[in-house]
Parts: sequence; structure tokens; C-alpha cells
Amino acid sequence: MKYPTIFGFITYLFSHFIASLLLATMVAGILKIFYKYPYRHALILSFSIFFFLGPFTVLFGVIILIYTKISMEPLPIREVNYELVFSARVLSEKRRLGEGGLRFANVKDLERVVYFTKFYHPLTVRFFKELLFSDNDELRLLANSYLKNAERYLQELIYELEKVLESQNLGKDVKLFVCRTLAFLNWDVYYLGFMEEQIAKKYLDNAKEYIMKALEIKEDPSLYMLMGRMELILGDYQKAYEHFKRASDLGMEPVKVLPYLLEALYKLRNFKELKQVSEKYRGTYSVNPKRMALISAWV
Repeated sequence: MKYPTIFGFITYLFSHFIASLLLATMVAGILKIFYKYPYRHALILSFSIFFFLGPFTVLFGVIILIYTKISMEPLPIREVNYELVFSARVLSEKRRLGEGGLRFANVKDLERVVYFTKFYHPLTVRFFKELLFSDNDELRLLANSYLKNAERYLQELIYELEKVLESQNLGKDVKLFVCRTLAFLNWDVYYLGFMEEQIAKKYLDNAKEYIMKALEIKEDPSLYMLMGRMELILGDYQKAYEHFKRASDLGMEPVKVLPYLLEALYKLRNFKELKQVSEKYRGTYSVNPKRMALISAWV
């Protein structure tokens, strides 16, 4: 510094570069461990700040981050095990002698069960199917009423719309709406699990048929999304991937289609593209439990 030369300046820059890189490597590792921040992004950011602003700025920031992480009070809730949630049998309890079904100790449990009649989901349908074997007559009757009313409601809607579709004077927009609705209704009958697999397969085939009729009129991303979900259940993961990709290309919201797209890629063992898609849409759907389970399974 006392006798500046070109060689001395180059030596200074090179030394500063190496020192900045070493410190950035350490900081990037700390950010990855404590905050799950991508190592490459953290390395580039830390190196840039070290090289142009000096080490003390970044070191001070890292100290603050570590302090806040260590001193942070634990949240009053526990981390959810989503794999356990999706695999659980809701309130299920098998009897020792094998009669099956659910048992409730008190009649007051009926008030809790009534709450589930507000929802239509495979878990609630399975829950009420198990209640059909309960020793409690009120619970058994409630379960029977729920299952029959829900199935009859869907069947009546399908019947009425099929009659509308038989009309010869339907415009394209109306026909598209009716076919699309029939596709989703038939899918609901299959997906919710009201019937045995062999009988329900008929509704799945009907849903596919109405999807094709609707797509002849107009390409709808939600219909490609629905076809993808069907193929995912049937085990044709390549077709499922193609349908989800098409739905995404047509403008389907990432928060809806990407979890299923990632699942199809995972089933196809295409981890390279899975990682690319996940990185591209980072933060868009991070709260989705299916996406979280898929990423944590291999990252």
C-alpha cells in the first residue's frame, strides 16, 4: 500500500477474492442449516456482499440471524406429520372379535359426528361407512342417512343434466357447461367412494366420455387437470403428466396443478424435472402438504 504497483493491486484483489469466497462458503452453509436457504443462492449473495461491502457487514447480519433463531420461543403448536394425517383412519377402531365398525362410549358423541355431515370427502365417506357397524343406533342411522342422501343428490343432478344434454337445441356454450359439469359429477361419485370399485369404474368411464365431448368444443385447463387426476389414480403416470402439463400450459393456477404434476414426476422417477419445476415455482404452493411430502422424500 505504501508503494502501489500493478502487481500489488492484482495480488490484493486476488487475496480479497479468496477471502470473500471462503467466508461466503461458511455463511452459505450456516444459512442452509438454520434457514433451509438454497446453498447456491446464499453463496452468490454472501460473496457479492463480502467482496463489495466487506466482511463485517455480512458477519454482523449472520450473528443477528443466528441469535434470533436460537432465542426464538417455540410455537404453541407441533409440526404436522402430513403422511400420518393422510394415512390415518378417522376415529376408526376395530373390535377384537372382528365384527368391525366404530364404537362410541357416550351418546353425546352424536353431536360431534353431526359436524362431519357438512363435508363431502373420501375420508368422511369412509368414516360414515364404518359407522354403519356401530352399536349406537343413532350413529348408525345418521351414517346411513348421510351416505344415501349424498349419493342420491349426485345421482339426481347427473340424471337431470343428462336429460338437458339430450336436447337438440343446445348452444355450444351451454353444451360445454353441461358436459363439463357431468364430467365432474361422475368423477365425484367415483372419487368419494360411495360404491364398490367395479361399479364406480362405470362413473369414471362416463367422466372421461364427457370430458372428451367438452374438449371437442373448447380446451379447458380444468378438464385436463381432471383427466390427469384420473390417470394418476389408474396408474398411467405418463398420461397424467401430459395432462397436468397441458393444464399448466393453458393457464391453470400453479397452486392447483403443481402438486399433482410433482406427484406424476415423482412416480415417473423423473427427479431432474421435478426439481426444476419445484425451484421454478418456489413459494407458490409451499403450504400444500402433498408437495411438502414429495420434496422431503428425496431432497
